[in-house]
Order: sequence, then structure tokens, then C-alpha cells
Amino acid sequence: MQDETNLRNLIIAMVAIIGIMTVWQLIVWGPEQKAAQEAFERNQAAKAATEIAATPANDVATGGEGADAAAPTQPVRQDVRVGFDAPEVDGSILLRGARIDNLKLKEYFETLEDKEQRNTEGEVAVFEPQGSGDGYFGFVGWTRPEGGLIADANSNWEQVNSGQLTPDNPLSLRLVENGFEIARTISVDEHFMFTFEDRLINRTDREQGVQQYGRLRQFGIPDDLANFYILHEGLVAAAGRSLTLEKYKQLEKGASVSKVGSEGGWIGLTGKYWLGAVIPDPAKPFTLEYETLQLNSGQVFQATAEGPVTMVAPGGEVTSVTRVYGGAKVADILRGYQKDLGIPRFVDAIDWGSMFFWLTKPFFAVLTFINDYVGNFGVSILLLTVLVKLVFFPIQNKAYQSMAKMREIAEPMKKIREEVEDKQEQQRQIMALYSEKKVNPVAGCLPILIQIPVFYGLYKTLFVTIEMRHEPFFGWIKDLSAPDPSAIGNLFGLLPISVETLEAVPLLGPFLLTLGVLPIMYGLTMWALQSLNPPPPDETQRMIFAFLPIVFTFVFAGFMAGLVIYWVWSNILSILQQYTIMRQNGVKTELDKFIERKFGKGQATE
Repeated sequence: MQDETNLRNLIIAMVAIIGIMTVWQLIVWGPEQKAAQEAFERNQAAKAATEIAATPANDVATGGEGADAAAPTQPVRQDVRVGFDAPEVDGSILLRGARIDNLKLKEYFETLEDKEQRNTEGEVAVFEPQGSGDGYFGFVGWTRPEGGLIADANSNWEQVNSGQLTPDNPLSLRLVENGFEIARTISVDEHFMFTFEDRLINRTDREQGVQQYGRLRQFGIPDDLANFYILHEGLVAAAGRSLTLEKYKQLEKGASVSKVGSEGGWIGLTGKYWLGAVIPDPAKPFTLEYETLQLNSGQVFQATAEGPVTMVAPGGEVTSVTRVYGGAKVADILRGYQKDLGIPRFVDAIDWGSMFFWLTKPFFAVLTFINDYVGNFGVSILLLTVLVKLVFFPIQNKAYQSMAKMREIAEPMKKIREEVEDKQEQQRQIMALYSEKKVNPVAGCLPILIQIPVFYGLYKTLFVTIEMRHEPFFGWIKDLSAPDPSAIGNLFGLLPISVETLEAVPLLGPFLLTLGVLPIMYGLTMWALQSLNPPPPDETQRMIFAFLPIVFTFVFAGFMAGLVIYWVWSNILSILQQYTIMRQNGVKTELDKFIERKFGKGQATE
């Protein structure tokens, strides 16, 4: 019995700690992080307006692989742009450096309202020009290993052909600089991949080594980070099967990465849903480098993928290919590139998790398979819940049967405790009672322990995958990736009071008045599920268990609607299963007693 009590206390402590930490995250840590981040961004933007925009490309010290040059290799002329338009992206390429620095996603929007109105101004921007707040761009250059740049972020490319870049009309560029001539073709596919194919001719009178590289530069921390502890946002790099991850927090401290490989690789900077990456030719040896540059105006996060050094004779030429990815982290698209272009672990740009990927990936595969047929991600979550319940049905059945038997022997156990004073004899008789009735006192805890990683795996899957973003369910749930938008303070939409107004009410506003339908349903189903079991004998435990549904109602208020739908539906299925088993064993539950007290029904026998 002591083991049972210890285990129950451990579970209570774990649940209580998680609940307290989650509430504290919502009340204290979250607002503090948000305020600090906003202050940092305001500083960064102000400095960028006065310093970065006036600086040609770098004010970094010369030398080293981290910088291109302290000044442009030739005078910077007035910037010229060439537009591009593809099925899923649009924007423009800056001919100075041939930078992809203005890239928006045509099918993804900042807000649900933008999506519904197809507002082009609200399209998600992956790459942005330097000097416009948080600049972020990708480009492809050439360098000489013995020293000196051939093409960098400031080189003045000339357009050879006419028209904008489309999947059917590649962009042809030309650059003559430092004794070299480069003919470049930039193509874009139907998704998010840009391919830079260069033919470099050595116009000097001696043999020289040349090396193509692709580079990402991000000026300051992005302002759309989720900043959630279970989510990876920052650097991601793959060399063969090896994957390297560094969060922005570590990058700010000056973390550096260097990896070499010969079987394909890539390096990128990623947020929750969006990825910028450079991919060297998978058929050639490569080096991946990351470093944090310190400018007068702030930090620059720089990721580079370098191809091999090639010696080129006078009048000779060399060709090389580097790709730049700027887009959404859609699993099918990433997996397609991984297979068709030989980019290893490209689908792992999605943060499946380092420990529970064996759960998140199968969950996602099943969810998307179901969604292909039903066409509603919320319904897919309900069906997945049923499948999970079926998998755990044998275990839960035994657990619920054990709980029913525990209820049967509750009175004999109470009698032993009252009549036997010696603790060792008391324990011996209780264990004999367990053996006689074939009861496992800890069996009822197994479903809880087993479902903890399942719950985390599904939460991680729904949290990090873009496929649920801005996806509707039914009724008032228009976005499964966002919290329930209904609020008890306006009677769930019946009163003409906005949620923003309710949130502004001191103390009660952010918590009680904005509580939605789904979190309340979760609290009620959690209470109903608990009511099927006899209350704990210890008064403190009884109080904690009684308080938990209230705590988790508020905790789940900030969770995405898709996850709350899963948990409410899971509770309902558990209630039906447990109630049926207990009634089959002739056990009157706390719910039966409640109904009997209130309505005079439920005349079940003990």
C-alpha cells in the first residue's frame, strides 16, 4: 500500500509541477520574454535605419571567411531589381549581389483575415532587403582561396535576357570582375527552390583556384519567433546523416559551426514554419560554416555552404551549381527535394524532436493520411484519437478492471487499517487481500504513465507542423493552430464585446473573461473522468485532485485548439470506456452517486 501511495504522490507532484510551470509561463515568463524581445527589436530597427542602410554591405573587419569585403569591389550603382513570380512565391532579386532579398509566400499569410481576403500585403515574407528592419537574404558568390573575392554581395550583375524570372523563363545574368567572367542562370521551380548555375571563365594570364559558395545573412533576431522551449528556432545544418542544431540563443552568444562532407548537405536558418537554406552541389565535396558577425549596428547571423576549390587555367572555365531555398516547411515538399535532389535529412528542417521523433513522425503520417480522405484536420485529429485509444484499449481495459476491483476491496482494506495497529501486519494482510482478489494496485496508473509521451508526441506534432496552420474545424474554430477564440466574458459571442476589450480588464481579463468553450469542456470532462474513481483517502490528495480540473482549464486556455480538441475527445472516450467497465463489475461510481443525489437515479449496487 505504501508503494501505491508513493507512486500516486509522485504522479500528483509531477502533474502539479507541470501545471504550475505552465501557468507561470503564461503569467510571468511569457510576457517578460515578449517585452524583452520587443525592446530588442525596436533598438535593432532604430540602429538599422541610421547605420545599416548607409553601409554598403558589411562594416565587418576585413579578412577571414566570415566577411566578404570591407567595401564593395566596385562602386555601387543605383539598385536595380528583377521580379520573379512562381506558383508559390513572388518578389524580386537585387542585381547588386544577385541577392534573393525580397521573397514572399503566395499561399501563406500573416493572419487568418489576410488569408480569407487574399491580401497580398499580408503574405508571409521569408527574405527581406537589408536596411528594412530585420534584413535577411541569400546569394551565391565566388572567391579565391589564396585571397580575394570574385563575386560577392555587392557585385554589379547585369541582366542578359528580358522579362521577370518565372519557372518558364530563367534569369540570365553576367558579371565581369577581377579578371573573371561569370555567366549565371537563375531558375525557380513551382515551390520554393532557386537554382544558381554558374559558368566561370578565367580571363587572367595564369592558373587560379576558384570556389563557389552560397550564403545566408540575417540581420538581427527575427521578430516572429515563437520562443517556446520545446521548439527549435535557429541554425540547422546537415552533412550526410549528421544533423546539427543551434538555437538563436546560442547564436547570439557567438556559437560557430564547421562541418565538411561529400555525400550531400545543407545549412539554414529556421523559424517555426519558415526556412532559408543554401544547398551546395550534392555530387561534390563541401564545407558548411556558421558564424555570428558583430556589426556596429548589431549582430548578423551568417550561414555559408562552400563547394570545392577548382583550378582553372587561363582561358579555361568551370561550372558549379548552388541552390537557395526560401519557403515554408511543408513535409511533402521537403521530402520531395530530399529524394529528387539528393539533399540528406531535408525533411528534418521540421522540428520533429530529438527524443520523440519516433512518435511525432508516425503521428504526422497518420494525420495527413486521414486528412487526405476526410479533408478536415480537426476530424482527422478525432479519428487519430480513436486509433490511439484502440491501440491502448487492452492496457486501459486491464487498468479500469483493476480500478473496479480496488473499489470492491475498499471496505475490507479500511477495516484492516482500523483493526490492525501493527504496520507490518497491516501491510501483510493488505498484500494478502491483493493476492486473494488478484488486484494490482498500480495497474490504474499505467495508462497515465504511458499516455504522457503520447500526449507530448501529438502536442509536438500539432505545434510544429505547418499543415494545421490556419486550418478550420467547425463552427467558431477557424484556426486549429491558434487557441480557442471564444470567450465566456461576452457569452461566447452573444454580446457585442471584443476579446481585446475583455483582455484589457484588470486581473480577470486575461484569464477568466477570455476563457473559451474548448478549455471549459476540457475541465468538465477531466472532472467527470475523475468522478468515476473513488476519491483518495488522504485529505490533501483529495484537495489536489479536486483542484486539478480548474488548474488545467486555465492551462489549456492558451493551447492550440487542435490539441484541446484531441484531449477533450480523449477524455470523453475514456469516460465511456471506464464507466462501462465499472458498471459491468457492479461498481457504483462517484458519478452515479452524484446523479443519485441530484436526481434520485442511478440505483446501482455496491
